[in-house]
Amino acid sequence: MKLEVKYATNKIARVLMDGTAQGFDTVRLRSYNGKLVGPVIEARPGDTLNILLDNQLPEAPHMPGMDHQHGMPSVFTTTNLHVHGLHVSPAGNSDNVMIELVPGQQFQFEIKLPKDHPAGTYWYHPHVHGSTAIQVSNGMAGALIIRGDIDEVPAIKAAPEKIFVIQQIPYVINDQTKLGQVEPGDVVDGVPVFVPGVWEKMQRRFTLNGEVEPTLQMRPGEVQRWRFIHAGFRAKLQLKLVRRDPKTGIEETLPQYLIALDGITTGSIDPVAEVEMHPGYRADVLVRATDNAGNVLPEGTYWLVDGGQDVKAVSRTLARIVVKGPRVEMMLPTEKELAPLAPLEDIEDCEITGHQKAAFELRIDSVPPVGLINGKPFDPGAPPRRLLLGGVDLWEVSSPAHPNDPRFATEGHPFHIHVNPFQCTIKLKGLKGEKDKRVWKDTIFVEAGETLQLRTRYERYIGVFMLHCHILDHGDFGMMEAMEVVLPGSTGSHGGGGHGGGGHTH
Repeated sequence: MKLEVKYATNKIARVLMDGTAQGFDTVRLRSYNGKLVGPVIEARPGDTLNILLDNQLPEAPHMPGMDHQHGMPSVFTTTNLHVHGLHVSPAGNSDNVMIELVPGQQFQFEIKLPKDHPAGTYWYHPHVHGSTAIQVSNGMAGALIIRGDIDEVPAIKAAPEKIFVIQQIPYVINDQTKLGQVEPGDVVDGVPVFVPGVWEKMQRRFTLNGEVEPTLQMRPGEVQRWRFIHAGFRAKLQLKLVRRDPKTGIEETLPQYLIALDGITTGSIDPVAEVEMHPGYRADVLVRATDNAGNVLPEGTYWLVDGGQDVKAVSRTLARIVVKGPRVEMMLPTEKELAPLAPLEDIEDCEITGHQKAAFELRIDSVPPVGLINGKPFDPGAPPRRLLLGGVDLWEVSSPAHPNDPRFATEGHPFHIHVNPFQCTIKLKGLKGEKDKRVWKDTIFVEAGETLQLRTRYERYIGVFMLHCHILDHGDFGMMEAMEVVLPGSTGSHGGGGHGGGGHTH
């Protein structure tokens, strides 16, 4: 398939905080194939993804004089492609984020999926250092679905599927063009749009597949499979399915049934009250048009909301679900059916061969801020951290708090590592309380002052890849580090494993 990277004009619904529709804003944004969200890519284990990336952005910066952040001229018109979460080679013309395409260049990505690749929900987006936040928040992201074993479970196969690419597009209206834009230098009341709190001040709404507050339909008793992808740059979401009392406005939470996280089948079906989503996260849930007691929902309107916002704020609504039509009886899959489909084995204490640390910090005593991992900002010329193929590491990942040091921001960071997922323990919020669950993921939020322990295996692939904060401007500010998996006894080789076509490496 072909992905054309170009500016395109689209419309985004303008809805006030009280839910009042105010028509549409016309926006001019960087895009994949001219749309607010990239096309869905589907494949199966063993397939090869052949993707021609064509950079049609203009050679001249769209905003003259604003292209010198991070000391890299024209970085905002340079692009590449990252397949987030896939266990594939990071070298050559595969998932190689060292490739850089300047305007006018094309590059043929050839990403070979192993035959045992987990079926699940993944996504793709650009990953050039210094421009990732700008390009992704323009809307350059899309779903990447690997079909496989879990899709053949009878109850799941029978369930209609909906994919939700949830995006934050912090556009401001350009005074001259009257078009919405997301460009370096954009500010709200003198503050850059990526700074914490500005998104809320802008009163922008999350888009789901490019739409503000879309309407979905279900039949009473119907089961659907929803694939959530958080493709935003910062905000946490707590996805809840609710019904509202029309007289009092009081909400009742309806269950969602979690079956996969970050593309990896959990092997269980967990009823949850909410699904926590940070940037980079994915979650697969089954929803059933029944209440907590299993009674079929009456016809009416229900709501997908962000439970993390003020319960009185209408803007927390993400989508409306209209239940209507003939009643159907649909089943949920059983634990027995799902358990054999968990693709990855637990990592036990006796397997661990090494230890790694990653401390995420943000220095705010300079302009722009500086992101650090273990006290150092990303340096493309520095040797990568060496990891051994076949090794099993225990990672300590932290977001150190500095409450009395004004040089540092005190905030949490979503840790993401390419190629190899990790095992960790998370809390699931059920309808009757929380429980700990051991899961596999590729992105995990680390609260300020918290240290998490993650376990990972380096399997099958050698080459250079990244770990970074998935608050994307933090990564652009330097909160990123290169890793290289090498063969035991090898000295390794700095670089992305080669390039071809019109691509360049750092």
